This record gives sequence, C-alpha cells and structure tokens, in this order.
Amino acid sequence: MLADPETGPRANRLLARLAGEDRARMAAHCESAELEVDQVLMRPGLRTTHAWFPLDAIVSLSMPAAGKPHSLSVAMVGAEGMVGIPLLLGSTASSLRAVVVREGAALRIPVVALRTQLRESDDFRKRMQQYVLVTLTQLAQATLCTRYHRVEERLARWLLMTQDRAPGHPVHATHEFLAATLGVRRAGVTRAAAVLQRRQLIAYHRGVMTVLDRDGLQGASCSCYAADCAAYASGMRA
Repeated sequence: MLADPETGPRANRLLARLAGEDRARMAAHCESAELEVDQVLMRPGLRTTHAWFPLDAIVSLSMPAAGKPHSLSVAMVGAEGMVGIPLLLGSTASSLRAVVVREGAALRIPVVALRTQLRESDDFRKRMQQYVLVTLTQLAQATLCTRYHRVEERLARWLLMTQDRAPGHPVHATHEFLAATLGVRRAGVTRAAAVLQRRQLIAYHRGVMTVLDRDGLQGASCSCYAADCAAYASGMRA
C-alpha cells in the first residue's frame, strides 16, 4: 500500500465511502501513480488492465468521432470517481477514450484484484453499481447539454466541473482544447469566453482561465451543472 484513499487533500471520495474493512482491502491492492497530461488510460481497441481512482488528477472521457481529428468530451473524472467502468461490468474493452487533462496523483488497481473485491464485498459492489448508475445519468445529461444549450452556458458548466475537481487552481486550457472538448469551432470558444469575461465571471489570458465570480458563473451555466451535482449526491447516498 503506497497511499491512503481515505484522508488528506489527496483523497478519492468514492473509495472513502467504503466501509473501513473494504477500504483497507482496496488500499492493500492499490498502488500510487503520478499521471501526466495527455497520458492515455483507456481507449477503444486497447485492453484495459487497471481501474484508476484519481486523487487530484483530472481525466477526460471522450467519444472518438469517425473521420474527425478530435474526440468529443462526454464526462470528466476527478477525486469523486473512477476510470474503468467497463471493468465493473465484466469487460476489458472500452468505447471511450480516457485522457489525463490535469496532472496529479491517482490510485490504480489491477483488473483481477478489482474483480475479486466485487465478488467478495457486497458493500464495494453496491458502491460501484451506484457509481455506474450515476455516470449513466450524467452521460445522458451531457447529450442533452450538447444538443440544446449555448456554448457560453456549456463553457461555464465545464469550468465549474473543473474547479470542483481542482479547487483553488486556475484552469489551463487552450482554445483548441476547449473547441475539441465542447465540440465547437474555435471561434465559438472565443465568443463564449468573451461573454463570460465581459460579465466579469472569468479572466482568460494565454490559455489560463481564472474564475472570478463562482456564484455568477453558476448563474451563467446551464441547468446541467446542478443536475450533475444532484445526480451524484442522490445516486451515491447510502
């Protein structure tokens, strides 16, 4: 065991919800890893060998688009969750690409040890099933968001989600990255960022975004941000 998933600023809240005995067993099988930006943890065509529980790293889950150079981001995973949901469902194949977008620490567990935990612990299995259901709800919400909401609303939502997973830190994101993440043209990102800046909600300079008014940013975001938070809170409730 190289890290404690329960306490401290580097903690995974999903693992922290486990009962003490199950948490200790998980910690015994996990190893610490430092994740780097652009590191690929999971992708279509690649056998998934580990599940990852971020501590302060952030991972983007995206769907590759046929004939396009970029993938569309559909979810974000930080200390509230895990990367490797297919493993919870008995598969080592994934249709999503998982890429690190903020460097930091994570715990990882081999697939064999993970499946042993699922088989032997009712509490662990229940928690992971809850997380799968929450993720499915949030993926559906992301589809609705992409279809119906304005770019500046979606950018505000993305910034809030990122800040939740890295509180107190500025957000590093180029126009190109945000365009690929939101599935829009770079000009759309420029206009959306300008709207939020004029309202003095954010400052954006040379690829660094700083949230100036979080309450105002929540007001500028679409309803999907609040829906995501509510889905996690209710879905993970014991």
